[in-house]
Amino acid sequence: NPGEMALEKLSLQEIMDESLKNASDRINIHKIELEKKYPGEPLYVSADKNQLVIAFNNILINAIEAMEQNNGKLSVTIASTADRCQVSIRDNGRGIPNEYLSKLFDPFFTLKKGGMGLGLTTSYSIIQSHKGNMQVESVPEQGTNFIISFNAS
Repeated sequence: NPGEMALEKLSLQEIMDESLKNASDRINIHKIELEKKYPGEPLYVSADKNQLVIAFNNILINAIEAMEQNNGKLSVTIASTADRCQVSIRDNGRGIPNEYLSKLFDPFFTLKKGGMGLGLTTSYSIIQSHKGNMQVESVPEQGTNFIISFNAS
């Protein structure tokens, strides 16, 4: 329930590091090369940490599962513009065909065998409840980039 969010002023770096820590087993098992590009200063957002960790985790896991074992490159970038903070989670996986991009956040839509398709829907609603924005850019066979932006706190 978004009404029950416990909002605190937190740095995006801290939230992302916790999400990456949660995903580290999978990153290691798949032998994925992780590249982090963080600004020198903390970028603060008003966030419910547990919720945002879940949102980022779902996106990270999708990225990890889209990549070939031993050949994956995951790039996590945090940056800021004048009034926005932006997180980019980019993979070099199989990409998402154009006709599916608009459906990605629909409940129960999935391209995974046996998948439930709720991960990204959950992420999307958590990010929306933080007044955030989520875009996806993808090129089949080249990879996918999830871009999440928030108002700076």
